[in-house]
Amino acid sequence: MNIKARIDASPMSRMQMGVITICLALNFIDGYDVLVMAFSADNISADLGLSGGQLGILLASALLGMALGALFIAPVADRIGRRNAIIASTSVITLGMLASAFAPSYEILLIFRVITGLAVGTMQTSLNVLVSEYANNRRRATAVSIYSTGQPIGGVIGGMIVAWLLATFADWRVTFIVGAIITAAMLPVILRWLPESIDYLNAKRQPNALEKINKVLARMHQPALDSLPEPEITDTGNANLASLFRNGLALKTILLAFAMMMIMGSFYFANSWTPKLLTESGFSSNAGITAGVLFSFGAIIGSLLFAWLGARYDTQKMVAVFAVAAALAFAAFGYFADGITAALVAAVFLGISANGAIAGMFSLAPSRYDANVRATAVGLIGGIGRAGGVISPILAGSLIDAGWIPADIYFVFVIPLALGALALFIAPRAAARRATRTEQLVTSA
Repeated sequence: MNIKARIDASPMSRMQMGVITICLALNFIDGYDVLVMAFSADNISADLGLSGGQLGILLASALLGMALGALFIAPVADRIGRRNAIIASTSVITLGMLASAFAPSYEILLIFRVITGLAVGTMQTSLNVLVSEYANNRRRATAVSIYSTGQPIGGVIGGMIVAWLLATFADWRVTFIVGAIITAAMLPVILRWLPESIDYLNAKRQPNALEKINKVLARMHQPALDSLPEPEITDTGNANLASLFRNGLALKTILLAFAMMMIMGSFYFANSWTPKLLTESGFSSNAGITAGVLFSFGAIIGSLLFAWLGARYDTQKMVAVFAVAAALAFAAFGYFADGITAALVAAVFLGISANGAIAGMFSLAPSRYDANVRATAVGLIGGIGRAGGVISPILAGSLIDAGWIPADIYFVFVIPLALGALALFIAPRAAARRATRTEQLVTSA
């Protein structure tokens, strides 16, 4: 039995659960980082004298940085290791938040927000891969789904912290200083307890790889290896974006990236615009805030629900089912948006279905690629997904400026969610057809 199969078949050890817990805690940072800007926007705008357009760009800057980081920087984790990429990213996030707190102007703050976003996108990709690699086969979907709750939980808790800091100190800069302290506090935890990926060590096969793997195996109460097993590499060996479109990987990569973009774009539209659109529909600002909180609460439930279902049913089919459910939830929200009680209930189901689908995509993507290109693949798919998260709020704003009724915009996003579900339903069949053709070619040869 090879090393990966042994871990997949063994019960989860305390060490493995500890890895997932550390990654979950680090994922809180993403939630805090997004909410610190949303909650501090009015204070920052007043202090720096920003226009509405400048504020909008500032709000989108971190998301843009996350997309670029996942796409172009995260592949470094396939070269230097998941752990090293996480350490470097956490350090940059700490410095980026601290520098943001002392930014003297809009332009300087914008630069630091993009830099921080680059590091967050890189870190999230590495965390996602590490959780997938340290979970066993039975608990993989559950582990990744639980890890993905970190972002909405971090948003809720971070939002409470930021609200208290603004009420107490009336200075937006304090919120970034606290964010830097929280992030820096995780560095010694990473250095002391977070191990390198066994899959990475075995794929790279550096001179001391066997010693490092055996140390990790000892912590997992697994027997030591006498020699390095042959890595299971079926994908191309070069960890770069082009490698994800060679050797028969192109269709799989395109379908998964497309599905992620459709699902994540719809999620970020609802996450960023639901409070504002309810207010635009004539309800109070408190009602809008309540809807936003309920959406985040639903997002937490959605991740946990997928964790339970993903351990019992086919992961890819379950993600498609959640995407279909999200399309129905978006249609329901648009239909019932003129009644506040029904709209608030629908907001919960929006969060459950949309974030459940995202949690599923995060657990699905790493399992579809070999260790030597896994971080590159997850970075590409996640980066394209976040690009959808940047585009969709801008699209919604343009539709509002064009005179659309706020509730009607939700019906627009039924289409991408349905297309994302369709891509996921097609992907297994496309992979099966490719495998059949490969077998036929081998046989004929």
